[in-house]
Amino acid sequence: MAKFKAFWEDNLIFGLATLLAGLFNYLYHVVLAHVLGPRLYGDLATFLNVTTFMVIPASVVTLIYTRMGKDEGHNVYLQSLGLWAGGLSLWGVIWIARQTLAHLFDVNPTLLVVFTAEVVPSLALAANVGMLQRGRWYLWVGLLGVLNTGFRVIAAGGALWSGYRLTAVGILEGIAAWVTWYVSRVMTTHVPLKGEQTSSGVIMGTAIVGIINVLFALVDGLAAKYALSPIAAGQYTGLATIGHSLQFVSGSLGTVMLTAILADPIHRYRYAAMTVGMYGILAAIGEWLFTVYGHNLVLMVLGKSFFPVVPWLAEYGWGMICLGLLNMAMLYSVAQRRWEVILTTGIGLLYWIWALVHDHTLGRFVISTTHIMFAIMCITVIAMAVTQVFEMRLKVRPQT
Repeated sequence: MAKFKAFWEDNLIFGLATLLAGLFNYLYHVVLAHVLGPRLYGDLATFLNVTTFMVIPASVVTLIYTRMGKDEGHNVYLQSLGLWAGGLSLWGVIWIARQTLAHLFDVNPTLLVVFTAEVVPSLALAANVGMLQRGRWYLWVGLLGVLNTGFRVIAAGGALWSGYRLTAVGILEGIAAWVTWYVSRVMTTHVPLKGEQTSSGVIMGTAIVGIINVLFALVDGLAAKYALSPIAAGQYTGLATIGHSLQFVSGSLGTVMLTAILADPIHRYRYAAMTVGMYGILAAIGEWLFTVYGHNLVLMVLGKSFFPVVPWLAEYGWGMICLGLLNMAMLYSVAQRRWEVILTTGIGLLYWIWALVHDHTLGRFVISTTHIMFAIMCITVIAMAVTQVFEMRLKVRPQT
């Protein structure tokens, strides 16, 4: 009973912190969507998506350290050196490719460099978050998320008074990233050692899951900037800002499930069932809000210029619910080494990208996203069920 009590406490603490961070994130987008309008808001989303794309390794690092825990000895210095070198290298890539990327996405190259400066401490921050999660110190993990998103709201406030709105936001966001890293560094000094030897195969599988997970969250925004007009791309980005909140919820629930299963693998099915049940309730509430109060949500979060997305919000919400379930399936696969999930989600991701770059209207983007996410979810569930039955038969066969 104590283990399940800890599971619910972790979900409550991390869930409340995630909710507060999500509210700050909404406030960030509310301020900027109203101040900037669809055109500049689309540029902002492009900068954020490129930054997210460049810090894909950060999600991999977080998952790896969540699985391995805090290390000790000479390895710590080497790992730290590698993380900082990686962060600087990622930013260096942006410097080198800034003109090409700016031309591809029709944005300012200097602003692209400014916004992506936060990638430098990203890998070190991700490692610290992973250590905290492995120790199940979710109060501190949640505080980090709240701190970071709170600083982003302050950064958004820079757009209200500055003549160089996007520049001010980019500089302030970079400062927020460095402050968050420093706080996380102080926190991890108190985390107990809980390292374990992890095979290269598990690390590779974890890395692939992290990459797929991040790509699912951002490729539609980048594809919209590529395939749609600037106004339509900005409107779709606004739609995604609201819709991805459903998928965002699955992140905190899935992370708690992952660490609970790692600590107590015998009860993995119970943890998974409780997690899916909680997500189902929250997702149903979110979809109800999208369906009944979609007009009010768009007006409050994005503004009148985003009204064209209102008819698509409910349908897009179903796609994001499916994506949230896929996120949890991928985190379960990390805990249990169920690599069939990597195959189904990886192929599905590639097909989704192909479909989006061939769609040229906001409506087609929504339809493709929802239908493809539902199909990937169904195929993934079937693959997991078939694999489970096959493994059970292998265990029973020697006894017959």
